[in-house]
Amino acid sequence: MRLVRLCILRGEECVREIVFKEGLNLILDKPTKSRTQSGNSLGKTTVLRLVDYCLGSDGEDIWQDKEFKNVNQDVYDYLHGTIPVIISLEISAANGLEHTLQRGFSDNKKSKPLFQLDEVHCKNLTSYRQLVKKILFGSESDKPTLRQLAPKFVRSSHELMSKTLKFHGDYTSDVDYEAIHLFLFGFFAVDVLEERPRLTRQLKKLSRDLEALTRVRKEGEIEQLLIHLRREVDEISQSNKLKGEIPEIASHADVVAKIRGDASNIAGMLGGYEGEVSSITMAIAELDGDFEGIDMHMVEAIYKDANKYIPELQHSWEETSAFVQSLRGRKKRFLQSQAESLQKKIEDAKEKLEKLQVRETEEIKTITHSREFAEALELRADLQQKLKQLGSYEQDLQDIRDLKKSIDSTQKKLDATKELIDQGNVLLQKRIAIFNEFFSSISKDLYGEQYLLHSSETSKGTLSFRLSAVGSNVGSGKKASQTAAFDLAYIKFLNKTGIHFPQFVCHDGMENIHGNQLLSLFEYAIGLEGQLVLSTLRDKLPHDLDAKVIAQNTIIELSPDDKLFRLK
Repeated sequence: MRLVRLCILRGEECVREIVFKEGLNLILDKPTKSRTQSGNSLGKTTVLRLVDYCLGSDGEDIWQDKEFKNVNQDVYDYLHGTIPVIISLEISAANGLEHTLQRGFSDNKKSKPLFQLDEVHCKNLTSYRQLVKKILFGSESDKPTLRQLAPKFVRSSHELMSKTLKFHGDYTSDVDYEAIHLFLFGFFAVDVLEERPRLTRQLKKLSRDLEALTRVRKEGEIEQLLIHLRREVDEISQSNKLKGEIPEIASHADVVAKIRGDASNIAGMLGGYEGEVSSITMAIAELDGDFEGIDMHMVEAIYKDANKYIPELQHSWEETSAFVQSLRGRKKRFLQSQAESLQKKIEDAKEKLEKLQVRETEEIKTITHSREFAEALELRADLQQKLKQLGSYEQDLQDIRDLKKSIDSTQKKLDATKELIDQGNVLLQKRIAIFNEFFSSISKDLYGEQYLLHSSETSKGTLSFRLSAVGSNVGSGKKASQTAAFDLAYIKFLNKTGIHFPQFVCHDGMENIHGNQLLSLFEYAIGLEGQLVLSTLRDKLPHDLDAKVIAQNTIIELSPDDKLFRLK
């Protein structure tokens, strides 16, 4: 995988085209005799950051200083103006196919930025990164991500040049670095690399939960407490005091039951009496209602008219009226006498109920004030408390066992991933040995010391990749040299093993490297089956480096009058 061409497009215009070549690719400032002009702030490093932008970075480092957060407003406005700016990066794959990665910038957040790969539009940055990763690394796995891998190939700052292996800094976890480095050296069981960090986090959480749950009482203590509590609950449950079989209480309880039975019968009869009285009262009301509203004078007139036509009528109106009134009165008096009789029964029933209630109250008071009853209540309260404790401890024990089961299951899965990694470790060690063959040779030529890459298992069970001679006393220039040696060795390693990963590396911050070391680096890079893209100041080049060599390997020269974006 090589870099082919980087284009800056603004509208229909190609503002800048940079063509990459095999071997060494220099990004320099133009030579000048002026003592007032500087080779800084021309856009040399920005070229690397535009490459990184096409590899999925957020792009803020293009217009903003990472350390001081200063914004280059001219560059920002240029990229986010009304005329669309597109960064296009062409790359070639090992199979000879070429791909075009294109990214745009939003128009002051009024329009969506462009994400395009081989003229196929991506809906967002996430999907764009997934497709780019598939092209660069042939992998569609979630981990390691494209942005976890990209800083290894585009080191566009002094900080990245000083961190050979931990190019994400110390804030990235050992588990993530393990996945990154294993992947870079050909461990392609990506499902294991994805699963291992998740299982590690899950195991930590489960262990913390178990520790919190057993902080007060351990599992064995809870088991013994449950045995003890169950025995006490059984004893209390079988107690005569709790079962109500105490003779003194039982006799009073029988009396109360008899009283309640009698009261229930009387209450039933009382309900019947009251129902009958209600029916009689309604009958009397209906009887009275039947005669209300009748015009007796009209009835009398009709009756007398009928007497004229029916002489056989034997009784006068007065006699008939008196009979009807007498009959109605007798019926009403009968109903009233019935109601009075029932009312007396109701009063007798209520009186009996009141007496029974008094007797029941006295009997219950006798029970509740007895020593036996108080003991029974206390025993029941004790039983309830023990049952509550029993339930709580049973739940705690179940939670502990569930957690231990989950921990055991997670640990087995984690061990299985480790076993797969261990199985691949033989091949991994062979590949590291191949890498070290190049790394030790290049590092020795650059600064006279041999450095080796090695891996070892940490106390947490992860594989940690380290360089055997990295120390705090190593100067920044030496660290940059070491990083350069590492990246060149990695390209040679890819060629030797046939792993089809990007065979290019972009470097910045080489100014601190000694001239002799830089000269050796250039010699390696010129004959490299790959690409070293180097952004540096012209006056930092080795003085004895042939001008023709510089010219042959320079892909772009920038000056105050010809900056990267051609801004004045």
